[in-house]
Amino acid sequence: MIFKAFGFLLLVFAIQRLWKISLKMGVYKKGFIHHPGPCRNVLPIETGSEDIALAANGIAFISSGLKVGRYCEPSCDPRISEYVGRIYKFDFNMPNEDAVAVNLPDELGEYFSPHGMDLWQDPDSGEIRLFVVNHRLEEEAVEILKYNQKSNSFSLVKSVRHELFTSVNDVVAVGPDSFYAANDAYITGCWRMMEAVLGLPWCTVVYYDGETAKIVEKGEGFNSLAISKGGRFVFLSVPFDQQVNIYKRDQKDGSLKLTRSIEVGCMIDNVFIDHTTGDVWSGCHLSSNLFGQHVADIDMKAPSQVIRVHPKGPADDPFSTYQLFSPFGDDGELVSASSSVALYKNKILIGTVLHKAAFCEIAMKASSTF
Repeated sequence: MIFKAFGFLLLVFAIQRLWKISLKMGVYKKGFIHHPGPCRNVLPIETGSEDIALAANGIAFISSGLKVGRYCEPSCDPRISEYVGRIYKFDFNMPNEDAVAVNLPDELGEYFSPHGMDLWQDPDSGEIRLFVVNHRLEEEAVEILKYNQKSNSFSLVKSVRHELFTSVNDVVAVGPDSFYAANDAYITGCWRMMEAVLGLPWCTVVYYDGETAKIVEKGEGFNSLAISKGGRFVFLSVPFDQQVNIYKRDQKDGSLKLTRSIEVGCMIDNVFIDHTTGDVWSGCHLSSNLFGQHVADIDMKAPSQVIRVHPKGPADDPFSTYQLFSPFGDDGELVSASSSVALYKNKILIGTVLHKAAFCEIAMKASSTF
């Protein structure tokens, strides 16, 4: 009798949790078209543009070919397993040009599955290092790559692997070989969804100082990371809760202290910070149902949205007040399941989990209406 009662209570909890998640994740939402100006797809990207890292000179690096089957192979379109991992380069200064694949180091091997990325640039030499989450066959890794502009190639500086890397989704660089990494789950495979359903706080943010790693935050539903200009604040997206968490960062020991959580009204994915205004930009998923259908069949379209959060508070607490905007929306035809965005001089580049990328000019002036 006790076991039956316990089972009934567990079932009620699971149903309640699933209902809450369905509402939070926009199961019933539809996409709408709202482009800020002329938009086009960026060739030759066809197999995803999951994350975008932007250099100060307008050069953007795009991760492509993420093999999402690692999450739950039976629920994914089998064509995804044939995706080839690549890093593309796109120049905002030559917006009519196609993206170009960057030559990868031989050490990465034939199986390369890039996910979240971030860029670190030496303030004196200008050296560019790209930090790339790579889901290797045998383990999770953060690849630190040095970019050579003349040869359009990367060389491997360091491959960081650690037991605390359980399921790394994104990385944010804080130095030439130091970073934060966000684990989006502890359990691997199809069972990982139980973490979300049960609300288990097993996600972590790991700080790596160049030699050692430690957990600096725990919770549920973690996804993407970003950092403010000067490194004072760290941003963490939580898609299930449709929010971005803002932390104050101790630059000595890497510890984080939660100060704000901002509700954005959609499943926020990768976060981009405009270092001129401090605005938080992100690619968003409007409907978990349509996104799931898109993953199961990449010919099925999922809506896309880009959101912008403009801070209006004081310097020590900039997001104590803020304004929320939606500069871009699409029904899935131009870009399906938007996951990332980058802004450069009134132009935006929009990435997707498994689909194409889009470049848009902002026809209107940046203002409170955009």
